[in-house]
Amino acid sequence: MKPVPEVHRVADDLFIWHGYNPDCKTDCSSAAVQTPGGFVLIDPVRLEKQALESMLGANKVAAVLLTSGNHWRGTSSEKERHAVPVYAPEGARGEVQADHWVKDGERLFGKIQAIGLPGGGPGETAYLIPGALIIGDALINLDGLAILPDKYCEDPHLLRESLKVLLALHYDIVCFAHGLPIVDGKGGAAITALVE
Repeated sequence: MKPVPEVHRVADDLFIWHGYNPDCKTDCSSAAVQTPGGFVLIDPVRLEKQALESMLGANKVAAVLLTSGNHWRGTSSEKERHAVPVYAPEGARGEVQADHWVKDGERLFGKIQAIGLPGGGPGETAYLIPGALIIGDALINLDGLAILPDKYCEDPHLLRESLKVLLALHYDIVCFAHGLPIVDGKGGAAITALVE
């Protein structure tokens, strides 16, 4: 997949970018969260140097964070380019090589909370920051908002049950690993309508 030339700011501390991946024949989206220690790149597809520099400004990249074992994407390039650790969900062991294994409920980088969503991909985990939810494969927003199709799930019934944890969380913005974000302040309502 070619490096992506543009990055978009969706909140003061949240950026996204996306591009078409011919290998998996779908749109792949990535996010970056600005934290006190630097930017955390989530499920990163590679950014062109100029786009990365415009996002970072005088800041640095602190880490790469994965939502599942299926989202290695441009992690090797970003790990090498920035000399940073890779954080991945505990359930992704054996699928990826990480420097830190993230536990369900763990708070990372002072502002990111891990929300385990078993039943999706290996180690499927969403990340909650103030006002926004960043989700991997559990939910997609390609041709409308949908739950990951059964054929891609480790356990479709378990995923549907585990998604109910999202109903108790507060967020207005939702970013996806596949598809455009919901940034109109209606993200929480959209997820609730789908999951209930």
